[in-house]
Amino acid sequence: MKIVFVVNELNFFLRTHVNLANQMGKTHQVSLIADITNSSSDDLESLRKMGINLYALNRKKNVNKASTYFSYIFSLAKTLKRIKPEYIFYITLELSFFGSLISHFIKVKKSIFIITGLGPFFFKKNFRYQVFNKFQQYGFLLLSIFKKNFLFIFLNSADKDLLSCKYKINSLDCQLIYGEGIHDSEFRYIERNETVAKFLLASRLVKSKGIENFIACAKKIKKQYPHAEFSIAGIYDKTNPESISKGLFDEIKNADYVNFLGEIPHHQMEECFHMNNVFVLPSEREGLPRAAVEAASTGMPLILSNVPGCEDCVIEGESGKLIPYMSESELYKAMEGFIDNPSLISLMGKKSSELAKEKFSLNVIASQYLEITS
Repeated sequence: MKIVFVVNELNFFLRTHVNLANQMGKTHQVSLIADITNSSSDDLESLRKMGINLYALNRKKNVNKASTYFSYIFSLAKTLKRIKPEYIFYITLELSFFGSLISHFIKVKKSIFIITGLGPFFFKKNFRYQVFNKFQQYGFLLLSIFKKNFLFIFLNSADKDLLSCKYKINSLDCQLIYGEGIHDSEFRYIERNETVAKFLLASRLVKSKGIENFIACAKKIKKQYPHAEFSIAGIYDKTNPESISKGLFDEIKNADYVNFLGEIPHHQMEECFHMNNVFVLPSEREGLPRAAVEAASTGMPLILSNVPGCEDCVIEGESGKLIPYMSESELYKAMEGFIDNPSLISLMGKKSSELAKEKFSLNVIASQYLEITS
């Protein structure tokens, strides 16, 4: 069976879906369409060793011009016709929209649209985003009227309920699958017996991840509990309008109350998790926070916002804490609980790892994807 994954960038695919694709490659012929502009020769070699066929397709560069969207969609459709797959997996909401248009012009057994998350732009009132949302709405509506061979995959139930209602998608054409699967050998469990709480936030340095609250709490806690440790791992993109301010970024880099680790390659994240013992992500909304699931797999209890995506990763009071988004006081209280009672780190961390294995492991997720293509 020939299947193809469509993503914007190869680097994103290597961080998220590569293990799933490799697992599916044991029974299917797997291809990938992606932009490789920022990829290394090692990245390309790793795909070759897995037997994944790569088709390079540069993504649109100028998002302010409609012609770049049409050019990309045309090139994508042309590439897909050349591959002639039976199943196509479009990854992200934007590519799913493009795929819904392409599905009217190519013949496949099934098009699968993977909604990895809605992102902050989905909810913005900006005219440009509202227009794009309308186009998506009509695109998916036409799909449901004229096509039957498609499936939407959502990473959390809130996104599933919201989009199926907004885009008039039949619930029979939707499926809930929790992420892309975590490989046990990449994120191994170790028991945490430390007496010092070591908090880690790992994400892009954007406002919606709750970084400002994390920093504010770290400052206060350090004054009362100087032995507690705080670390941040992530990339700062000054061109991204959603990034934290340059002033806050400079403060994080130079502060003595938090250890800034910078961007850590994905293959080194297990070591980063093992060096810390409580994972924190007070995010606004997620599809499914992969870093949090990976951290849980290694035995870290989680402190997450009680928002879509995050709330699927925690059993409140057993594997971690769920707090209201933007509540500095509740975040402080949750952190303080692990500082005052460090034995909770080991107890909740073990439960966190068990939950990750039961719900998010590669074997569990891959079996659900293979069932779709059987």
